[in-house]
Amino acid sequence: MLRAWTTTIVCNALLETLTFHLYLIIYMWQRKQTIFLLLAVILAVVTLSSFFYSWEQFALLILAACCNVITVFLFRNRPLQTTLCSISLFVYLGWYVALALYFRQETPDASQLQLPWSAVLPAVCIILTFMARKAIQADEKLVRDSNRLRR
Repeated sequence: MLRAWTTTIVCNALLETLTFHLYLIIYMWQRKQTIFLLLAVILAVVTLSSFFYSWEQFALLILAACCNVITVFLFRNRPLQTTLCSISLFVYLGWYVALALYFRQETPDASQLQLPWSAVLPAVCIILTFMARKAIQADEKLVRDSNRLRR
C-alpha cells in the first residue's frame, strides 16, 4: 500500500515537472527573438551545406549557430542573451572577413570573383541576430520598468 502511494506521488511530481517545462518551452517559442534566432541558425546551416571555402569559415559559422541556439534556451537570463547575440554578430562579421581574406589570397583579380547565392545568407543572419538583440533589450527594459513601478 505504501509503495503504491509513493509511486503515485513520484509520478504526479514528474508529471507536474514535465508540464512546467512544457509550459516554459511553449512560452519560449512565443517570443519573437526566438523566431529570429532560429531563422538565423537555419540560414547558417543552409550556408554550411551549400558552400564554404576554408575551415575557418566553417568553424565561424558553427560557432555563430551554436551561440544562437544557446541564446534561445537562456531565455530567463536576458543580459547574457544580449551578450551572446553580440558575440554572434561579431562572429558573423568575422566570417565575412575570413571570406574576404580567402578570396584575396586565391583570386588576385577581382573580375574573376564568383560568389554563390548563399554568401548573402550570413548577412541575413546578421540582420536577424541584431533584431533579436534589440527585442531582448526591449524585454529587459520592460522588466526593469515594471520592477521600478512596483517599488
